[in-house]
Amino acid sequence: LKGREDTIRCIVTSLTDEENGGELYEELKRQDAKPLDDAQLLDEEDDETQPSFDWMPPPSILNRRGVISGQIGTITSVSRRSGDTLSMLVGIYGSKDLFVNEYRNMLADKLLNNLDYNTDKEVHNLELLKLRFGDLSLRTAEVMIKDIDESKRIHSNVRSTFQSRYQHNEVDAAIISHIFWPKLSNEEYKYHPSLQEKIDRFSTEFRKLKNPRKLVWMKQLGTVDLEVEAYENDPEGKLVSSIKSVTCSPVHASLLANFEDKSDWTSEELSTQMGMPEETIRKRMTFWINQRVLKSHQDESGLRYSLVSACEAEPNDGDTYEEDDHQGQISYAGTNHNQDATDAFESYICGMLSNLGSLRLNRIHSMLKSFVAGSDHQYDKTPQQLAIFL
Repeated sequence: LKGREDTIRCIVTSLTDEENGGELYEELKRQDAKPLDDAQLLDEEDDETQPSFDWMPPPSILNRRGVISGQIGTITSVSRRSGDTLSMLVGIYGSKDLFVNEYRNMLADKLLNNLDYNTDKEVHNLELLKLRFGDLSLRTAEVMIKDIDESKRIHSNVRSTFQSRYQHNEVDAAIISHIFWPKLSNEEYKYHPSLQEKIDRFSTEFRKLKNPRKLVWMKQLGTVDLEVEAYENDPEGKLVSSIKSVTCSPVHASLLANFEDKSDWTSEELSTQMGMPEETIRKRMTFWINQRVLKSHQDESGLRYSLVSACEAEPNDGDTYEEDDHQGQISYAGTNHNQDATDAFESYICGMLSNLGSLRLNRIHSMLKSFVAGSDHQYDKTPQQLAIFL
């Protein structure tokens, strides 16, 4: 299990899930559990104990659990801590940093998906984790939660200003200190002018509150709630027009907003309008095609998209397209982060070989550990994994 990429995520999920965490969550709440640094220090002291003729092996796990009676001898500090599941798991991986980094990644997902700015549950889990992992290890996680609390206060101030000047506030924002957060995915494109106007209005109010700070928007993240006209089958099987609520990503909302300007676009025109590659446009448009809001067809000018009318919707009945992978989810983009780490390792290795010539595997391994330390990327490969990577 140690070799699987999702093992640490499963452990941290169980550790912080009050409803389904089970034994690991109860382990986190233990009042008598020692901080992990203290537990590891005690392990080292026990390992350094000199053997003697009075040495007794530690009792078996069944004996410790009371399955076997008639225990003989005393229980050492190692066996007393044998019930400390978290210490054993950290010991298997050799470092608590892996667990802390995974927790930060998961916390980023939870906080960004928390649209009501409620952080009570995350604060409770953080305080429990700090007792085991230490305050210093979780300092950045504490800043992340404070960012969301501060965003709630800013949102309340902006909303009160908007109510006095405009009909209502249509933009909410989670305002983060990016250097304390995991690397977030960001895809550059142009907002539709109708969205850009609302975002600029919010940014202006923020500058008034927090001058000279200004907002840099992560355009790939977030959700937009829309009401769209689509064609659905009624109980009798007839295709009828209906208004339905759809939650999508900002890029999907910007794409659809272009069809308010005109009802027919080629993929090339949308690519120019949005500032995105044409291939990306085609992937994103599958969302609206599957929602029966748009349809696509090929002509001499290329792939063309247009709004669906009642007479055009029926031929597409039952047709589906490959789903887009970015249909409004908020994610810190762990896969992108892994790809960035791979690119960084490749860059380091190419630089080594260019400057130093041929190198042995162990030398590359040790140099990577030195070079990557302190960067945004965690190098935790074994020499065997590095050999496969090379």
